This record gives sequence, structure tokens and C-alpha cells, in this order.
Amino acid sequence: MDGLSLCQSWIFLQYFFDRIAQKYYHAPPMPAQTVIDSLEFARTGQALRGSLPVPGLTRLRDSLVEAPGEVEFVVQGGHDARQRPTLSLDISGTLRLQCQRCLGVLDYPVRLANTLLLVSAGAAAAGDLDEEDAEWIEASTELDVAALVEEEILLSLPYAPRHEEGQCEQRLTAAKDGAGSSAFAKLAALKHTKN
Repeated sequence: MDGLSLCQSWIFLQYFFDRIAQKYYHAPPMPAQTVIDSLEFARTGQALRGSLPVPGLTRLRDSLVEAPGEVEFVVQGGHDARQRPTLSLDISGTLRLQCQRCLGVLDYPVRLANTLLLVSAGAAAAGDLDEEDAEWIEASTELDVAALVEEEILLSLPYAPRHEEGQCEQRLTAAKDGAGSSAFAKLAALKHTKN
């Protein structure tokens, strides 16, 4: 510690590092994790509304070109026609994906509405679910809502996102116009001048 006296360095070490005197850390606090008891949530018909910052959705980041903005969600507890507990999800937002046709940025609107049946671990393992019960999750006393929302978004993403037909052509024609001055175009011009 150049430039500090012995006393100053002792004070520095005691107060700014995990030592005997104090244990202060000046890191930003971690975001609160929203956890629900899924069966109680469905039984009482509760609703949870919120938004998640897209940069905080770590598993989704690999699918994105850029990660600005937020995703809005509503989770509503309830029961289906056979009085089984369900969670209804409504998710909306915009994600920035890469178009697989022109490799440009694609603003992909997310609009999801899904109802998930809550089943016990025993029913899921025994295979007691009907064929019509295609969308279900295991009931949990500590269901992470952010992870559930992120999973639903991941399942809804297209395998190969693309702009609508005709929207990529503007980018492709701009690339073709620039192709006249590319290295290959210049080589072709040289070949024609020698002949």
C-alpha cells in the first residue's frame, strides 16, 4: 500500500475488508425472488401481476440479439371444469431476436395465454394424466414465478425466427446494391477488361 502510513493501512484493511471490525460490502442487492405456494395460490384464486426485466432472464439471453425492455405477466390461480387446481398465465412483451433469413434484428412480439394444470408428484410419476391434460406442472410449495414465466417464453419461441415475407427484401436489396463494389465484383470487372 504505497503512500499510506501504517496506521492508515491498518484502518483501510479493518474497515474495507472482511476483518474483525466491520463486515461492510457495497454490492447491489440481489432482486427479490417471487415464490408462491402453487396449490394454495390456485385454491384461493389469487392473482399476481408484475414485470421482469429481460436482461434478468438468464436462460433466455442466449436466444436474443439484444436484451432491452421488460416482459409483463399475470399469474391467476383457479380451477378447471373438473375442479382441479390450475394456474393461468398471460405474458406480453417484445424480444429482440435475429432473423434467420437476413440476419437482421427482429422485434418479436410475445403474447402468451396458457393454463397449466397443477398435479402432485405421485400423479405425474404414475402417469394418471389424461391425454387432454397436455400442459401440466408439478405442484410446489415454492414455485418460482420468474422461472415459470421464462420457461413459458422459451417454449413459445420459434425455432427459426424470420421477418414476415417481403420485409427482409429491403435489407437484401441494399446488400445487392453494395455487392457491385465488393472485391468479387472488382475481380469480375478485371477479368472482362483483359478479354
